[in-house]
Amino acid sequence: MSPQQSRLLIVDDNEMNRDMLARRLSRSGYLVDVAENARQLMQHVKENGLDLVLLDIEMPEVSGFDALKMLRKDYSPSQLPIIMVTARNQREDIVRALNLGANDYLTKPIDFPVALARIGTQLSRKREEVDQPATESRLRDRVYRPRYPFAADADIVDLKSGTRLSGVTSDVSLDGCFVCTGGWLEIGARVRLTLKHKNQNVLMLAIVRVLKPKIGMGLQALEVDSISNATFLQWLDALRESRGTPTT
Repeated sequence: MSPQQSRLLIVDDNEMNRDMLARRLSRSGYLVDVAENARQLMQHVKENGLDLVLLDIEMPEVSGFDALKMLRKDYSPSQLPIIMVTARNQREDIVRALNLGANDYLTKPIDFPVALARIGTQLSRKREEVDQPATESRLRDRVYRPRYPFAADADIVDLKSGTRLSGVTSDVSLDGCFVCTGGWLEIGARVRLTLKHKNQNVLMLAIVRVLKPKIGMGLQALEVDSISNATFLQWLDALRESRGTPTT
């Protein structure tokens, strides 16, 4: 999805902030709309074909968190990517936003090259979901190299519905893992993933990217969210050291 085909909405009650960001994104080729509160946000979503929303957390009357919750009642993360923007840069706010269904986040002052990269990533993922059949993802076509030849117990909780699945990993890579379960979740679902191997556990956020339902089981590829990637890699390294297993 090229910038020229993509319409973005910036939601911020600070006129200087939203206009400055709008000008820079427009110069990068995006079609940009602006809104100063949740009411205008909802109006834009209903009337315009938006591809992505940049939503400020701290707004009067209706906060960005509450606006996010309202949007997620009607639009999934793949249908309408939402990147939260906050000056707080506090882990609790970031985790709360992701748990409520945000796709990503940016902190003020905004690093514009980082903003462009994250916007581009979300638009590319949205295009992949549109181009692929409902039960597949382009992740299946990537070279998915297992890093460790061991199985870990997996506990998966859908952050939106609360559905809980348990299973065992069939392989683990730098991207995430495939998990064999007794059921399955929708592609694009954001989940809380706990992996347990002996006495070494890791808790992180992930996204369902591939679904291969079979009789009596589901095989799903979970891609670790960027906010949890460092934690995941530390866990993998700790297991490698404890087992003396070389990286493939």
